[in-house]
Amino acid sequence: MNAKVKGSIFVFFANVCFALNTSVSRMLIPDNMPALGLSQLRIAFACFAFFILGLILKNKGPKFTLKDHLRLFICGLLGTALNQLTFLGGLSMTSPVDASLICTCTPILTMVFASLIIKEPISWKKAGGVFIGMTGAVLIMYTSANPESASQTGTLSGDLLVGLSCVVYGLYLVLVQPIMKSHSSVHVMQWVFFYGGMAILPFCYDDVKFIGELSEAGLPSSAVITELVFALVIGTFIPYMLVSFSLKLLRPTTVSMYNYMQPVITSTLAISIGQDIFTWSKPLAALLIFLGVYLVITSKSKADLEKASLPLPKAGRP
Repeated sequence: MNAKVKGSIFVFFANVCFALNTSVSRMLIPDNMPALGLSQLRIAFACFAFFILGLILKNKGPKFTLKDHLRLFICGLLGTALNQLTFLGGLSMTSPVDASLICTCTPILTMVFASLIIKEPISWKKAGGVFIGMTGAVLIMYTSANPESASQTGTLSGDLLVGLSCVVYGLYLVLVQPIMKSHSSVHVMQWVFFYGGMAILPFCYDDVKFIGELSEAGLPSSAVITELVFALVIGTFIPYMLVSFSLKLLRPTTVSMYNYMQPVITSTLAISIGQDIFTWSKPLAALLIFLGVYLVITSKSKADLEKASLPLPKAGRP
């Protein structure tokens, strides 16, 4: 199977899991457990699962150097700790539809970070895509801040936190991809989640104590247990593993572009169970974001420009 096709399949199903988890996590927080507590549980479970998988699949690649561990720490801080804290914290104050729409800005942000870090050129087409996509995100935040729609959708502070999670996740994709190319995906992820879990623990310790409180008051309902298992396994471990596999085969921007799927899946689920409604601004914002993503993705990359600048080979003698 073609590498690009295989990578696309991985990231496709990863975003299906992420989209479904948005609504499931919203059922859990803040009524059944605090957002910070759920963040720590997700990171701790994924760290444990990746370490177990890493023991089964022995690392046959090069050993991690001190420089590698520094990058892994930064990736853990961005991709797990800050991403989980800001996303779940924002999700507790906004709607799943708003959150998923804002998350479609991630491809645009990833492209911007790629231009700054790995020197991908920014053309007028690419800059226009960034502006149009950001306009869609601002429209969501504006309507969230509008008192007339605040009771129906999210809040400005919640949307801003979700937006911040997109920033740190886009930066994470760009930073983790080089080390993912040279090392085992599973072993990279076990260290990313380990460092992320250590970084988030001081902020989440008090919120994790709800487990003891629940055990004293009696076991939680089967529905809460099912939702929690879903968030840990299908909403965290599996999609992060699939994204790590896809990063070995695809560029970070290509991986991030699949975020456009999430609003469609999340919106369908949230509206079908009465968790949210569409206002006139949501389809307009989605259209602007999708157009922005399309313009950014279809603009020429650094490799395309370098290939176009190469001289044509001279014809040989007959």
